[in-house]
Amino acid sequence: MELEDDHILRFWQWFVKNEDIIKDCIENPNSQHVEYVVDQMNEQVLSLGVFTWDIGLNDNEQWFLTISPNGNQNMLQVSQQIMDIAPEHMNWLFYASKPAKSWNRQFTIYDSYMDELFIDASSWHYIIFEEPDGKLELVLEAQNLPHIDPEVAETAAEQFVLQEIGELIRIQHVASLVLVPMLENEDQALKTPISELKEHLEEIIKAAPSETIFPD
Repeated sequence: MELEDDHILRFWQWFVKNEDIIKDCIENPNSQHVEYVVDQMNEQVLSLGVFTWDIGLNDNEQWFLTISPNGNQNMLQVSQQIMDIAPEHMNWLFYASKPAKSWNRQFTIYDSYMDELFIDASSWHYIIFEEPDGKLELVLEAQNLPHIDPEVAETAAEQFVLQEIGELIRIQHVASLVLVPMLENEDQALKTPISELKEHLEEIIKAAPSETIFPD
């Protein structure tokens, strides 16, 4: 999929024109323009494709806009196309996928009963299996979640990985992802603390052929 540049330019023209209002809504949640900005961002972004978006100030007080392809390889190409012609004069960070976070590895999700579930992943471990065709299989071990529902475990794994390594690496390099309460006995000696995951993956990616990208 590819968008016409004129279509993308219309989005950026709207964004530049409304920059001050957008910033005001983020800094002042009670601003009278909040509903307008949210509605227009939804309309503008969805007119470009099936994306989600995030906007605000990061921990370094830098303005950012993320347009996420929702894990889809084909849509990633489009979001990258959008960001390729982002206005260079704006003092913003523009992301074509969800970036990795600097965080404490604690987050919340909703379980099958729609109750909020707090998860601390700081004690997790992982194993990366590299297949002959270059595919990477990532197994997360969460011993502090012994009774988690399989569907909730899948959600927890995805949310953790997106925040830990970023959406780009998840899409392009991790072909399979699973979370288990306990690794098999024969795999216990192979596991590594979760704090080393991002650096480990980056080393693998750096050493791999550049064309090792997996479709959605």
